[in-house]
Amino acid sequence: MTFLATNGLRMIEEDEATDEVAEIYNEMKRELQMPFVLNVMKALAVSPGMLALQWNIIRAYYKHTTLPQSLIAMIGYTIATKNNCTYCSVHNELTCRTLGIDEDTLDKLVKDLGNVNPQRIRAIIEFALKVAKYPQSLIRTDYDKLRDQGITEEEIVEIIVMAAVSVYNDIVAEALQIEVDTMVTESLEQLK
Repeated sequence: MTFLATNGLRMIEEDEATDEVAEIYNEMKRELQMPFVLNVMKALAVSPGMLALQWNIIRAYYKHTTLPQSLIAMIGYTIATKNNCTYCSVHNELTCRTLGIDEDTLDKLVKDLGNVNPQRIRAIIEFALKVAKYPQSLIRTDYDKLRDQGITEEEIVEIIVMAAVSVYNDIVAEALQIEVDTMVTESLEQLK
């Protein structure tokens, strides 16, 4: 049995998983084409209901969004980095790099957003950050800036939900005090 060193909470390892947890682990690995279960999911598995909820959220945004996966990863990476969530920023950085987002763009997303190109991407990330940090301050002009870039209402709603899910993921990872998965760190190092 594995415990998180920082808080003493249990993690359900793959070889310990039974019933619904084992089923979800197998689905995740198959559908995400991953050879292992992420630490955050192992920590959530002590509550099969919360594991199922998290898995359904992940599955939904991979299967039902019109936004490209690269954009979803950039939103997650930028928000996680701004929120100082190492777990989520590393995972999203790996996804970004795997999808071909270069070092310069990743750097600009968190240090020089005003110079991110194309302008459409910059507008989306700026909006997503405002959703994540100051949603009550959104005004019509914020939405119109997206419309001016040809972004549809469906995409606007998806950007809002992706920003909210990113904040949610950051809170879960930080509150559970999850360590970054070794295989994720190793894969990221290989891509740098």
